[in-house]
Amino acid sequence: MAHIKSGESFSLFLEKALRLLRPGGKLSFILPESMLKIKAHADIRKLVLDQACIDKITLLGRVFAGVFTPIIRLDLCKRPAPEDWKVTVFWDGKEYQAQQKRFAVNVNHAFDVAVTPRDAEIMEKITAVPHQTLAHNADWALGIVTGDNSRCVLDAPCDGSEPILRGRDVFKYAPRAPRCHIMFKPQEFQQVAPERFYRAPEKLIYRFVSDHLVFAYDNQSLLTLNSANILIPRLPGYSIKYVLAFLNSRVFQYLFIKRFQTRKILRGDLETMPFPRTSPDIAAAIEHQVDLCMGGEYQPADELDQMIYRIFRLEEDEITELEKGLAPPPGRVLL
Repeated sequence: MAHIKSGESFSLFLEKALRLLRPGGKLSFILPESMLKIKAHADIRKLVLDQACIDKITLLGRVFAGVFTPIIRLDLCKRPAPEDWKVTVFWDGKEYQAQQKRFAVNVNHAFDVAVTPRDAEIMEKITAVPHQTLAHNADWALGIVTGDNSRCVLDAPCDGSEPILRGRDVFKYAPRAPRCHIMFKPQEFQQVAPERFYRAPEKLIYRFVSDHLVFAYDNQSLLTLNSANILIPRLPGYSIKYVLAFLNSRVFQYLFIKRFQTRKILRGDLETMPFPRTSPDIAAAIEHQVDLCMGGEYQPADELDQMIYRIFRLEEDEITELEKGLAPPPGRVLL
């Protein structure tokens, strides 16, 4: 069991099964969908890639009553995978193939089975545009972990309290008015970021637990609970509102669904997103549309997406395919 650092029971069972399986033998497991991409399960994915050909991965959705977690079926054969080996993927009534060697070179050996061959072409085109990323170009901070919300989080203001945002208060471009309050006493909290991050004159706040990217702009130095994390981008030459436009865009949502889709918005994933280099005039036009969105106007968001499509040089058929990829994931697939 030395290969498995996560201690997850399903990983331990799968490792044991692989050890007991004869060369050329086959096995089929029902597993949580998190096995495909979560960083903690990189060890079992690498073991599978090193020892087996993956025959099929079937995304089954949420099929067990009372169990929120979606599941998959993994079918594999214990033998080295040829260089050109393709995995058959079944999802939402469709069948397509993915190269197993792509899984091997992905970050954390992620099984990005949602990426069809057409998706791979579109994603390659998007990332081919000259760009920069948030890696080493941003400050990050977690929201406050009080240790006891029932005691620390107040439903109404009182002397000395101040408003605090929760994840559910965060909407695209602008948060709603905070509905909770807190006495800011860092020494009494279980975990708290340096105060300067909460008090930054400009910052982005995002929902941490979500299947969508939802980012809001804050220039009121609002506090946040741990369901709402903080990002202060520092992309050379570009404003915080320029970054906000892309984080809330359909293009970035598409990349997030295809690459990650883990129901948690993780710093490491966001640091891979490609922010294109544009002219000052285009950047200013994008910032203007963001200001309109922050003012509660929704049509500008559509115009923003069209501008971003043009920046990434996407054709109409590619945009159609991308928007199809934004459809909600299937809830059930028959065994």
